[in-house]
Amino acid sequence: MGEEKFDLASFYEQVGAVGKERTALRQDLVRGLKDYFEELYGYDKHGGGTIFLIEERMGQPYVFGFAAQRILHDRRICPATKLGVSALAIGKLSYGAEFGNPFGIFSALELLISHKRLTTGDLRYALVCSAGEYNPFQGTDKRTMLSFFSSLLKKSEMSSGERAFWGHSLAARHQDQPGARELVRTLVEAEELPPETRSELCLAWMHMRQPHLEVPLPDDVTSARAAFVAEHMPFWVAHAPSWSSRTMVRLGLASLPRFGSDPGDLVQTYIGHRSSSTDAIHAAVADILAEHHEAIPASVVSNVIERGIGTAGSVSTRRRFYKLGSDILGRQYLDRAKDDAASTVRTWATRELQKQS
Repeated sequence: MGEEKFDLASFYEQVGAVGKERTALRQDLVRGLKDYFEELYGYDKHGGGTIFLIEERMGQPYVFGFAAQRILHDRRICPATKLGVSALAIGKLSYGAEFGNPFGIFSALELLISHKRLTTGDLRYALVCSAGEYNPFQGTDKRTMLSFFSSLLKKSEMSSGERAFWGHSLAARHQDQPGARELVRTLVEAEELPPETRSELCLAWMHMRQPHLEVPLPDDVTSARAAFVAEHMPFWVAHAPSWSSRTMVRLGLASLPRFGSDPGDLVQTYIGHRSSSTDAIHAAVADILAEHHEAIPASVVSNVIERGIGTAGSVSTRRRFYKLGSDILGRQYLDRAKDDAASTVRTWATRELQKQS
């Protein structure tokens, strides 16, 4: 779990690098350390002297992650060596330590899992080690994040309950950062998880509570990593996130019709909802109307749209329902929007009418 000093020769041997590849790796280590200093200070504080700090600083898990990012994107490095570096990144995880996770650790996990080189035990170990990270995908680009997330949900060696738990945990901690919508949608649409499990996730998000999931707790202690998981995973399952991002709330409610809930009942129930999640709930009501209005009685559609337009204090909600009204029932809703109390709504309506003329 992490190292205090970084030995370059040992590193080459551990990742299986030979010949000119070692030169490229050394350059990436220096550039990664420079990237770290850029993030820390806003500039490359040590300049040409950075190379002399590799032994001192690269043994730190978080710092090593910056170099790993450079290596994984370096075309000069062969796939086998990149896999070796990714495996080494897992070995550097230091649970409970400040900056104990390598920066961009999920990039390394994605490479390993996509090459079928990540065992379930090592995956679970990495997930437990990073379970306390508020921003788990820091340093991982959107494509890589979504690829890893999709592979995790398909990991059949894990129970569906455990996969749903880790998916929920990662999505909740990612919050509304870039890629959040795609991340949550991937979880909701994951056919690898039972419909009742995904429905439970949606309900939990809407009501800001922990999802009720059956998560088997591993009891294997035949290796150090397995014993670590057996000791620490129960805590994180018991303390599964009970908060939801706006994206989770919105997609949670909007997804319920796919699991058998009546869309007409949903829109009538939640158009009057009032809480800290009101905007997200009303946005979901609009989403349900937009997708399912043909299956909802016309009188209900009209009534819900009117109630949405009548929502005081939320410009975004009123504009959303004006647009729904114009799309479903006619342009008279745009004419009405021109007289709305909010100037942004009036300007929007004028522009929409100009487009149609």
